Amino acid sequence: MFLFKKIFFLTIILSSFLVLSQNETSNWYFGKNAGINFKNTQETVLKNGAMNTPAGCSSISDRNGNLLFYTNGKTVWNKNHEIMKNGTNLAADITNSQTSIIIPKPNDNNTYFIFLTREKKSTNPLLTSGLFYAQVEFSNQNPLGEVTIKSTRLLNTTTERITAIHDAENQSIKVIAFGSEKTDTNSPKDTFFVFNIDKNGLNRTPTTTKEKEIESVAGAMKISPDGTKIAIADAKIIHLYNFNINNSSISFYKSINTNFLRPHGIEFSQDSKILYFTISGSIFKYLIYNDNVLNEKIFIAGTSKYNYGDLQLANNGKIYVANYIPESPITSISSIGVINNPENDFNDNNFLPLAVNLESGASYKGLPNFISSFLRNRIITQNKCIEETFQFDTDSYMPIDSIYWEFGDGSTSKELKPSHQYSYSGKYLVNATITYNNIDYILQKDIEVYEKPLINDGAILTQCDADLDGISLFNLNNIKDKVINYNRDYEYSFYLSYNDAVIDNNKILNSENYINSNLSEELFVKIISPKGCYTINNFFIETTNINLIEIEPIYTCDGTDGILNNNIGSFDLRIKELEIRTQFNIPETSKVSFHATFEDAQTKLNQISSYNTVSTTLLWLRIETQNNNCSAIGYFNAIVNSKIQLDINNSYSICYSNLNSAINLDGNQNNDAWEWKENDGQIISTNQKISLDTPGNYSVTVYKTENNLTCSRTKKFTIKSPNPITFKELKTENNQIFISVIGQSDYEYSLDGINYFGNNKEYTFRNIKAGIYTLYVKDIDNCEKPINKSIAFIGYPKYFTPNNDGINDFWKIEGISKDFYTNGDIYIYDRYGKSLYFMNLTTNLNGWDGTLNGQRLASNDYWFKAILTDNQNNSFTKTGHFAIKY
Repeated sequence: MFLFKKIFFLTIILSSFLVLSQNETSNWYFGKNAGINFKNTQETVLKNGAMNTPAGCSSISDRNGNLLFYTNGKTVWNKNHEIMKNGTNLAADITNSQTSIIIPKPNDNNTYFIFLTREKKSTNPLLTSGLFYAQVEFSNQNPLGEVTIKSTRLLNTTTERITAIHDAENQSIKVIAFGSEKTDTNSPKDTFFVFNIDKNGLNRTPTTTKEKEIESVAGAMKISPDGTKIAIADAKIIHLYNFNINNSSISFYKSINTNFLRPHGIEFSQDSKILYFTISGSIFKYLIYNDNVLNEKIFIAGTSKYNYGDLQLANNGKIYVANYIPESPITSISSIGVINNPENDFNDNNFLPLAVNLESGASYKGLPNFISSFLRNRIITQNKCIEETFQFDTDSYMPIDSIYWEFGDGSTSKELKPSHQYSYSGKYLVNATITYNNIDYILQKDIEVYEKPLINDGAILTQCDADLDGISLFNLNNIKDKVINYNRDYEYSFYLSYNDAVIDNNKILNSENYINSNLSEELFVKIISPKGCYTINNFFIETTNINLIEIEPIYTCDGTDGILNNNIGSFDLRIKELEIRTQFNIPETSKVSFHATFEDAQTKLNQISSYNTVSTTLLWLRIETQNNNCSAIGYFNAIVNSKIQLDINNSYSICYSNLNSAINLDGNQNNDAWEWKENDGQIISTNQKISLDTPGNYSVTVYKTENNLTCSRTKKFTIKSPNPITFKELKTENNQIFISVIGQSDYEYSLDGINYFGNNKEYTFRNIKAGIYTLYVKDIDNCEKPINKSIAFIGYPKYFTPNNDGINDFWKIEGISKDFYTNGDIYIYDRYGKSLYFMNLTTNLNGWDGTLNGQRLASNDYWFKAILTDNQNNSFTKTGHFAIKY
């Protein structure tokens, strides 16, 4: 009795406390003018958003799901997407992961608080770091809202993290921030601050709890929808905490290993049992209440094309994922992802990375931040098989007065926890209209009633009996042909009795090769759908007496182009099927299938495709009636004609030294006909042999008839002029000349056109004196046209003897001439740098006689500098010294 009075009293005092529904979270605005509406849990893309923000933001709607306002923490926009009165220059840093969160004042539909985070200082407006709050009020004078308090400081030091939860029993909302108790911005971030908001407004004195230090100021913080767990994304780890909503105390629970990677977005599933988080281009989940998976994350999805940002639970129970490209500045993406089944633990969560196209909007790294308990309200049930009973329940952070269920098939209930059985499989939208304080709130959930496999009792599976003894080979899996709602993923198990099928005992193991024991044998099949729905039915296997049908062979041409030893050909079995249907008057309702063995034809295994490529072999066919009963089995030879022999190379060359010679080709006398063609397809000969002396592209097609089938083979070939030789590299240094060429042969090299050396694609002449040479190259077969090139080897004598004896009387630079250089200036100096003589390209041909002003210079060392410009206008300088000797 006391408990009843307590609940009744609680119901009375909560009679005006804001909202049982999730409609406050119906409108999302975020990113680059992006928006989504979730009214009645169905997502609809909104194109009217005015906000363009890179990261955190928040939105709020009224209890009926009508937009009130939204913010990025710096600017506030009203429901008409105009900047709200006094709604600019709020205190938040818009690059924060969680810039803000909007809190409705309990018992007051006209007042809202916006909590704002700033970790970095600001000069415009002038703000230091800390936690701030703003206040929005609606009135008859300002029906679109007015920011009445813009930026009032609550804490001096904080991180980007902010979250909130309803405290239903105390008629309040708890706002949770994280930072430092000390005013120094470099102080350790190790303190939770819990602010209480009730009908009297904001209590600016928070409850504080000091826990382990957090390394990073960035990364999200969320509280679970049931208000029991808090998660923080730190630099290299995720921290989980227990939260006691009665006294606002917080205690460390456990850490989740992220392998030293930085997490960003974070979110709980609607049942508060699974935590999801993002790390760059990957999404992971953690099973909070599964002790068998200790501190280990489970990979969900990944991409290298972009990063995953914030995660946010929606009122439809799905978790949405922001997408962005992490450039500087970050780049938006036109779609966001969705985790469709976040409450699945080890099963597929059905994550779609680009599920929602934002159309004219785009996603950055942020999604709206909401009071977590708004998203707790839900219908609880599980999808089941047809003929199973569904159990329905609800979960919310508030008590309820009454509930009205609509199960989607026309049935209803007023029970708090009803059960219901569906008559037909399919998808249904279940509505739970909850009444609280004479106001109706709707919860919705999509459910699916899984179909079970359907098969008529007493189905008959027949098999052809070729030896007329009543015993044959059955593939019991062919019972699938009798399934009314066939699904390729159904699983089949077979038993000798119904009881064995029920308890899964004495399963028939050789189901693909089962031999019957009498003319009509009863068996039982258990068919299980991918969803685990099953049916058990009996069926019979029977034999039908037949004689094997011998069919005329089918022929085809060899398709290996003479490469392989075994003939391989492609058979068009569609043509053979038409021939067989006509020959044996097989109706269109019957099926014909082809197989490689008699056993495969009996069991319908390994069916051969219509286009089959094999060597000569024996093939089998199976004919079935419209009811999938065997009516005949036959066989025929598939014969590949012998290879067509044709010995033609891909290319031929005519030597430059004998251009009038011809290439003689033979199309093989064992063939029946020949067609020699030019590149344009014009036939130039139909003889077996041909002589060709003109370079070009040609082809030959030869024909041979075998087994009344004419086959052909075509070979394309080229007659080429001699391959040109080209110089690849020429180097002259250290009294050596190095040559390399590009060509298709091996080559010989000469400096006089008479004596040749080498037998490769490169050669080096050694001990070469300076001078101008002509280099000759020819191929060893004398088929390609030779080439030659003049080269200059620059050098100078180390001394000369100007004594007029006619030997070594002049000094000059060897290997330079007007053939290779456009200009040359040569200066000669004594040891003190005094200029003694000048020569150009012309005077260098005669050289210097060792005199100055007509007087012979003494035996000594002398220096020179030569400035040369070659034919490609490249200039370079050579210097050195030499001696005069007498």
